[in-house]
Amino acid sequence: MAQTLIKSMKLRLTYETGIDEGGKPIFKTKTYSGVVESATADQLYQIGQALASLSIHPLATVEKNGLYEVLA
Repeated sequence: MAQTLIKSMKLRLTYETGIDEGGKPIFKTKTYSGVVESATADQLYQIGQALASLSIHPLATVEKNGLYEVLA
């Protein structure tokens, strides 16, 4: 039976940095590595909010991204 093994976990924050010529928002991302797998959604959101408070751009999204290896 196959199983997964966590390789890395990252927190990705997306900021709205402006508007393009067509009126659509422009987004930029910042990724932080070394996120603990057991971190809850509330904890990650609070960290994202704290980090975003240091930016002049509004925070659009907070994402938790994991890279897993599938083993046979």
